[in-house]
Amino acid sequence: MLAAAAALLCGYPVCHLAASLPPAAGLAATLGPLWNSLWTSAVSSVAASFVGMAWAVGLTGCARRGRAALHATSLLPLFTPPFIGAFALGDAYARAGLLDQLAHVHAGWLYGPWGVTAALTIHAAPIGYLSGLTALAAMNVEPMWAARSAGAGWLRAFWAAFRPVALRPLVAAWSLSFAFALGDFGIPYELGEPSGFRTAATSIFANLSTGGTQGFAQAAWQALELMAVGALAVIASRAATGRPAGLGTSAPGPAILPLFPKGARIASLALYGLYVAATSAFPLSAVLLTALTRAYGLPPTPANWDVAGMFSPLVSAWPMLVHTVVLAAVAAAVIGLLGLVAAEVVPVSRAARAAHVAAWLPYAAPGTAVAVAILVAFGHALYGTWWILGLAYVAKFYGLTDAVVAARRNAPVEAWRAARSFGGGPFAAYGAAIWPTIRPAVRQVALQALMSGLYEVTLASLLYGPNTQTIAVNVLSASEGGDVRTVAVLAVWMTAASFALGLLALREPRRRRSQGLSPLRMAVPSAPLEEVRLG
Repeated sequence: MLAAAAALLCGYPVCHLAASLPPAAGLAATLGPLWNSLWTSAVSSVAASFVGMAWAVGLTGCARRGRAALHATSLLPLFTPPFIGAFALGDAYARAGLLDQLAHVHAGWLYGPWGVTAALTIHAAPIGYLSGLTALAAMNVEPMWAARSAGAGWLRAFWAAFRPVALRPLVAAWSLSFAFALGDFGIPYELGEPSGFRTAATSIFANLSTGGTQGFAQAAWQALELMAVGALAVIASRAATGRPAGLGTSAPGPAILPLFPKGARIASLALYGLYVAATSAFPLSAVLLTALTRAYGLPPTPANWDVAGMFSPLVSAWPMLVHTVVLAAVAAAVIGLLGLVAAEVVPVSRAARAAHVAAWLPYAAPGTAVAVAILVAFGHALYGTWWILGLAYVAKFYGLTDAVVAARRNAPVEAWRAARSFGGGPFAAYGAAIWPTIRPAVRQVALQALMSGLYEVTLASLLYGPNTQTIAVNVLSASEGGDVRTVAVLAVWMTAASFALGLLALREPRRRRSQGLSPLRMAVPSAPLEEVRLG
């Protein structure tokens, strides 16, 4: 079953795309957008890795109480749909944005390459943060205490203990951040296209939308280029970390890091508060005020609010809302089932491990490239149907199943053998010994897949048909038509749903907390897999 899934999700589409490539007459035209994607991805992934890891160290050393709230706050950009996050930054800091209305100050560089790079950094910083927590969990604090006792300063002593365990998580964060930035469509579309700055992802969309036969040829070449670059980044990170592609281990738990001096704690928390306010709180507040204001351009004061207008776009778009929920739920269920299958066969079969890695690769590939590969392979038979969208969603989000595979490796084999020795059947023994261990991971993967499916815009915008539009396509259409308030209203509701699912994925069920287990955790497949527990 896993081999068939790998062939269907990755093998056949990629091979069919490679075999169907047209002559490379217009290949030179694709190099400019590819270069834009490469340098923005490289700069943003390096910045996100260091910024996120710095926040992991800073927050761990700043507080013992309230760490769960700080942990959840650090992951908010990860739960914000990138397209909406970019729209929020523009609504807050661009000309005529909220800051310009309040203080007559705006960021003129926001619409352009540096605005794209900054937004990609903000949205990928939680990946570096999770990797930093992984490094802290693996850190041995004895060298730190030894250095302190020998008279070394706090920073020097910490670096001596942290440096040996930081490299692999840092490379892991870089690779996943690079793959995210390389394939993101929403941020460069919202902040790059108005200024004429085009990346490979937005170029594929433009070529498929208006380019005709020549445009489709260029889109096919660009899709293969992006998939090759993404795969090379992941393979390089696996080679550097010594881990098989797509497989990893969970972090052993929170590190015993001593608290910073009081002054450093106050300064770090104040700096973190400013960062959260500037990157999340203020932009999202700007979107909410735009959604509440009855007409775009009016001052966002209570006198101009129209609360009823917060619901009218939902009423008019209810068919697309139903489409989105059903499609995301079905994809999440299929991914959860495939995760259970992979968890059983990957540890015992080399062929299954290879199939799992092959099926995992589209997760690291840009969504536009995955969409083009699926379109070339199955478009003649499935285009305009729910089948092609569902297939693309499962192909793109299968990588989340790494968390289930990692959890299965930690399941107690002795308990299963004991259940079997007392006469329990295979399914009864599985339910008694294995399922309680992997159930949180399955629940978390399903919620993350559901959250990703609800705000997925790249696949939906390239593969939808007349009767298969999703709410993300409606947001994109409203943005193209200049209907800013509709975009803001739908953005508010999509972000609220995404936050709710993200926080639900973080929170363990009550029965798990009653057993003394962690109340908050987050799993992100990377190189290696980051599964971070916060006590």
